[in-house]
This record gives sequence, structure tokens and C-alpha cells, in this order.
Amino acid sequence: MSSPVAATDLITEELTRIRQNVPGVRGSIAATSDGLLIAHDVSDMEPTQIAALVAALHAVAVRATLSTESGDFKDVITRASEGYLAVFAAGSSAIVAVLGTTGLNVAILNYQARSMIERVAEVSGDLVRRPSADPAYPDPSHPGSAQAPASEAASEAVGADGALPVRGRRR
Repeated sequence: MSSPVAATDLITEELTRIRQNVPGVRGSIAATSDGLLIAHDVSDMEPTQIAALVAALHAVAVRATLSTESGDFKDVITRASEGYLAVFAAGSSAIVAVLGTTGLNVAILNYQARSMIERVAEVSGDLVRRPSADPAYPDPSHPGSAQAPASEAASEAVGADGALPVRGRRR
């Protein structure tokens, strides 16, 4: 097991490498799935704010893939008038966000990012907190874990941590 400092240095190297190898990448961050910054390669923005925002985007995308029975979340790419934001799952509890210019070649990013994401997931595994056994956050790797809560009251309540409610089936 590597030390936290060595692990964050390795992740920072991976983030820097993706910027150097993919034209149009202007920066990237690695964060926990709950929005805590692990490492970054951005200079003109606040990385902790980006980490929190992309964690929210990640959470919505995970919920959407579960709700549509699309399998495990892998990535989401957003195109805007001034560039791109790509958010990748890096293991079960970390995410990587890549910011790109309008000239970003998304196909090259996807190709180059796969190996980087695998390395970040491997290194970040010891850095991030494991999700609790909270039924509001089903583990898609366990059959039947995405079931709705037993009561309507449970489906309407927002958790103390601000988690999205899980809707019950309408009868």
C-alpha cells in the first residue's frame, strides 16, 4: 500500500499526462464520489469547487443509469459553447473530470482516458472512504439492491446528508 502523499502525486502525474497527450485538454481533477478533492491539474479555476460540482453530476448520472437499468456508470460528457466537461468513474468511489476546449477531440480523450482512469482507480482505492451500507445508495453489484424503500414516507424523505430520495413504485 502506498502512502497518501505518494498516491496523490501519482494521480497528479496521470492528470498532467492526459493534458499533455490529448490536444484540447485544459485541465482535470480527481475527487471522491462525495466531492472531496484528491488531486488536480488546473491552474485558472478553483479545484475544490469543481470537485463538488462534478460529484453532483456524477451522482445524478449514476442514479440515471440505475433507474434506466443501463448497467454500471462509466462516463458522461457534456458539450457547452466554450468546451467540454467529461466525468469518468474511477473505480467505485472516485471520479475524474477532464475539462476541454472546443477543439477537444472527444474520441482521442476517450481512448487515452481509459488507461488513465484504470490507474487512478487503482491508486485511489486506498484514499477514498468506502460507501456505507445505506439503502438510499444501492450497490449495483449486488442483485436486488436497487429496490425501492418499503414505505412511501421513506421515499419522500431526503436523508440527513442531502441524498436524493428513492421513489417507491406507484400502485
